[in-house]
Amino acid sequence: MSSALIAAVLFCICAFVYIKIADYEASWILYVGSILFFFAIAIATTRKDKKHKAKSTGEMVFTSFATCITAILISVIFCFILLMTMDSGFLLPTHSIKIMHDTPPATINAKTGGLAFKVFFAATVLCFFGGAIAAIALPFYASSKQD
Repeated sequence: MSSALIAAVLFCICAFVYIKIADYEASWILYVGSILFFFAIAIATTRKDKKHKAKSTGEMVFTSFATCITAILISVIFCFILLMTMDSGFLLPTHSIKIMHDTPPATINAKTGGLAFKVFFAATVLCFFGGAIAAIALPFYASSKQD
């Protein structure tokens, strides 16, 4: 649980900066957050593997994947709280204060100009793929190194 919380907090720090800036050209900050998420899950996976050498590879994949899913749920909840606190009109029927600037015409323009979509997309999809790669590949790599 603590490694999931660390991964979620690392992503949410970058999400906080991105929401504060609210500029499309600063989208790279969310990618940095998902890379930090990946490294947190990878480090947690390798630490669990070193601690529990007797576990099978399937058990390690399952526990790492459970950590990844837990971290994603925590990061989505934290991002929702960040959007609610930093944008007072996020849930209200009035206009939103935080609107993403410099967006291309094909961007999903909702109330926040695509800001909430990009944050939640990064928190779910990007973090899922990064965390799943770490959670699935690293236990198999570690078990091949032990043989």
